[in-house]
Amino acid sequence: MSFEKGQRVIYDGRELCRIDELCTKCFDGVHSERYFRIIPESTPASCYYVPADRIEDRVRPLMTREEIYAAIDGSMGERMLTDSDKNRRREILSRTVKSGDSSLIIGMVRELLEEKSRRNAEGKELIACDEKALAAACRQIGAEFSAVLGIPESEVGRLIEERLSANR
Repeated sequence: MSFEKGQRVIYDGRELCRIDELCTKCFDGVHSERYFRIIPESTPASCYYVPADRIEDRVRPLMTREEIYAAIDGSMGERMLTDSDKNRRREILSRTVKSGDSSLIIGMVRELLEEKSRRNAEGKELIACDEKALAAACRQIGAEFSAVLGIPESEVGRLIEERLSANR
């Protein structure tokens, strides 16, 4: 896969960045190596240097609009939050968010939104670890979905919820 200057990408499965340049750097004082310099969109004063020969291990292109909708539509599969043990559930939620796998994260968001709806109908709120995981998951996919779909990041959770409701 080739990356180009100015291309928006996802770094380490979770951060929206822009490819700035391909350059040669010598960080150890002995060996020069070719790196892609990438700039996080949330902190443009920062940058990452990713070895050019290993960029595909750390960087991926943004999903397309069609891929995002397909991932949301395909998230109606197997449930992952069936464990009632709070500690194991918290671990599953944390591992899912850290995975950077948009399909898994969307599936988790779907389950948490369903749980939130059920609990709201009973006059209750989500338990704290679920609410925290939902917010983290929406942040995780929010920047990418916002950039691709042209919506504010704060609307990503609602978009997923509406798309899932329409497919029920």
